[in-house]
Amino acid sequence: MGVLTTLEAQCKDCYKCIRACPVKAIKIDGGHAQIWDEQCILDGRCLSVCPQNAKQVRDDLPKVRSLLASGAVLAASIAPSYVAAFDIPDPGCLVAGLRRLGFSYVAETAIGAEIVAKAHRDLLEQRQLPMITSSCPAIVNLIEKHYPKAIPYLAPVVSPMIAHGHMLHQQYGNEVQVIFIGPCVAKKAEADEEQFDGVIAEVLTFAELEQWFADAHINLAELVPEAYDALDTNWGRSFPIAGGLLRTAGLSTDVLASRMATVTGIEQSESVIQQLISGRELSLDIIEMLACEGGCVDGPCMVGPWEGIARRQRLISHVEQAGKGLPDGCLFYGSEGEDGSLPAWLARTFADRELILPEPSEEELNKILAAIGKRTLQDELNCGACGYDSCRDKARAVYLGVAEREMCIPYMRAKAESLAQLIIESTPNGIIVVDDTLTILAVNPAAEIMFGYRAQDLIDQPLSQLITTSSFERVLKTGRLIKEIVEYSGHQITVRQYVFTPENQDIAIGIFTDITEDQERQDELARLKATTLERAQDVINRQMRVAQEIAGLLGETTAETKVLLSQLMRLMQDGDDT
Repeated sequence: MGVLTTLEAQCKDCYKCIRACPVKAIKIDGGHAQIWDEQCILDGRCLSVCPQNAKQVRDDLPKVRSLLASGAVLAASIAPSYVAAFDIPDPGCLVAGLRRLGFSYVAETAIGAEIVAKAHRDLLEQRQLPMITSSCPAIVNLIEKHYPKAIPYLAPVVSPMIAHGHMLHQQYGNEVQVIFIGPCVAKKAEADEEQFDGVIAEVLTFAELEQWFADAHINLAELVPEAYDALDTNWGRSFPIAGGLLRTAGLSTDVLASRMATVTGIEQSESVIQQLISGRELSLDIIEMLACEGGCVDGPCMVGPWEGIARRQRLISHVEQAGKGLPDGCLFYGSEGEDGSLPAWLARTFADRELILPEPSEEELNKILAAIGKRTLQDELNCGACGYDSCRDKARAVYLGVAEREMCIPYMRAKAESLAQLIIESTPNGIIVVDDTLTILAVNPAAEIMFGYRAQDLIDQPLSQLITTSSFERVLKTGRLIKEIVEYSGHQITVRQYVFTPENQDIAIGIFTDITEDQERQDELARLKATTLERAQDVINRQMRVAQEIAGLLGETTAETKVLLSQLMRLMQDGDDT
């Protein structure tokens, strides 16, 4: 199972995830949006924008609970952004809550961030190329999968999560199971990488942790604060915000610093990466790059009542308060060698994971475009409703099998409208549409023939000039369907008419079926029946006189004979047309 998946039953074909995904790592299959794992960078934006909550993150909470149940010793590595996630009176309340859940050790990932920052700073002295920080796994995914030519620019340093995992194992032993907890989706995949095997047992998001606390009926705000199982950290807590790594490394975070830059968001990151691999001189030594706008504090799995800058300010306030009395600069706890060098486990490698895709020819693209009614450049609206930036981008996705022709909303709308118009124009039933002032808005060809007027002469005219309006008035007032048979003597027709109003629309629609000939046949049948009954009555009267004479001769009463013959007459009157 991938880190991100789609709940098909909740996916409503809105294509919002495609529009939001910066690398278009979405496949449409049977009308549902699936994650294209080979292209996905796990920035989690699709998770944040999906209006139907159809995207879900792999739930690793059952695995952590199983580890606890097995008797394993768990150590929690808490991402520093937790202070912008959990509404607690003291950071120590979270420590107390984690111990209640069963964690033996609780420490801040910021400790690992300190040593990672120093590693980046030391690398600056050895490099010729500008260096992109490698702490954000989504940025690493972006480069490895979509811009492998930029791999030489990446700092070959592990993330704070991996660094802290190594440090916790050194401190408590290899049998300890380290659980990282933070706001990032990509961390789950990072922990699964072969080169980091055994460092991080599982990754939980803040959302999963919040659920765990709820299941365990733990109210963090009510707990007595407890201390972390580690020495303190200083500026490493600022890693979740833009400029945090540079500040922790003791480098300038001034917006006017000439050799350093901080970039957040995939679009801005892509722009910088593209400029680097094109050879453009940017006069930069180090570029701190974070996938989420504003940094990890705005990660896709953040929780809590704060948003945006409120989260940033809350974190900064915590960093300043917690750092009082500590020396300025990096703090290390036995991780450096005797010569001050960084340990080998801080190094990492990168791989070219670019998916080489076939490219359609111009002829193939044009064929796909023509199939959805786009035969000229003017037909290519490039509206973006399908999620792609242009019609040709979407046609390329269709060629690759990750998009469907039906995703083109203008095409499908035109197709539906043309089909509806075809039905309206070809139906033998007359159709008249009026607004709430009973002004005629539309008339179909059958209604033209039925009432003997051209549509162009009726549009924008009062309905009262054509037919009586009482039924339309009642429908607009009550919203209830009216079914009736009406004779319009002025037009010499009788119709069966249905008048209704669509929900939430101030219009009324009349559908008319001409039953004039049927009505004439019924009138003729009624006249024939009346004539037949009249003749039958005359016959019966004459028969009664004869019967009375015969009855007199036979000694029967006239009354009995009359009753018998009257019954026969009623049978004839009540008989059906057959």
